[in-house]
Amino acid sequence: MKEHTRRISIPLFLAFTLLTMLCTFINAPGIGRAASLQTAESNTPPVADFTIDPSQGVVGTRFFFDPINSYDDEDSDAWLLTRFDFDGDGIWDTVWDNPTNPAPHHIYSAVGTYQVKLEVMDTGSLTDTHVIALQVGGPGNNTPPTAQCTASPPSGPPGTIFTFSAADSSDAQDDTSALQVKWDQWGTFDFRGQTWQPATQSVTFTYTSLGIQEVDLIVMDSGYLMDDTSCQVEVVSEGGNTPPTADLVITPSYGTYTTTFTMDVSGSTDAHDNLADMSVRFDWTDDGTYDTSWLNASQPWSNTFTYNWGQITVRAQIQDSGGLTDEATQTIYVTAPYQIYLPVV
Repeated sequence: MKEHTRRISIPLFLAFTLLTMLCTFINAPGIGRAASLQTAESNTPPVADFTIDPSQGVVGTRFFFDPINSYDDEDSDAWLLTRFDFDGDGIWDTVWDNPTNPAPHHIYSAVGTYQVKLEVMDTGSLTDTHVIALQVGGPGNNTPPTAQCTASPPSGPPGTIFTFSAADSSDAQDDTSALQVKWDQWGTFDFRGQTWQPATQSVTFTYTSLGIQEVDLIVMDSGYLMDDTSCQVEVVSEGGNTPPTADLVITPSYGTYTTTFTMDVSGSTDAHDNLADMSVRFDWTDDGTYDTSWLNASQPWSNTFTYNWGQITVRAQIQDSGGLTDEATQTIYVTAPYQIYLPVV
């Protein structure tokens, strides 16, 4: 007897729905991370650990909570997630974040002993917590210092040794020699790994990238009150050139596949060149490949997006006479044949 196999056809929309449900399940918190990186049999919980800097303080002190000492036997630091409850009220005060990012900070508004809690989660969704009791006192009659930062020289080529000083910082109760400071070379307000040093002691930094470089400074007095500020230096090319500032305006901002769009970069500026001395090239679809050669930046240019429809990002790169560049982008909307564009109002 001949066997017959019956094929069952599933409507396309139903297959798409089932696939969407499966993807949603895989991407649920913890499920996708665990499935892609670990098996339940091999995973062990992480170990939560953190430091508080300064280790004591008062109302108005800016405390930094650094979870970088947390670890996991299976995962590197780059795969861990951490979050903090600063006052032990059971409500997380930070979102999940990687412990290698700048340490979160918090200022308490009331005297008390706070149970600061850290939770760490690995890629298998296993967690660990660690609690440190932090005593926050009253500031008394103490007032915060005033942070002042100076940089010398104000500009220079790559490799220049820039000297930064906080010696002009002041405090109503303390002499400058009693103030302590920390520096962040990259302007991210991340003072991890640094020790407090006298405000009278300068620091030096060097840079390889051209442009404005910002340095953060935080100053603490003997009563644990703080102030912070920043200062800037400019890294220029050997000839003293600085990059231009690109500006791109496209008109109209939406149209059809037959519309001629005009690209205007005349708002671009440069400290050393006139617009006529600068060049521009365009990447019509922001795919990383420039679609034109270098063109005169002082005149408008046009393009028709016959075969590129939908939301399109156009990138313009401006180059000055010294070869330094800057980029600007603008998004436009191009409708396909037989498609009507309705702008959102």
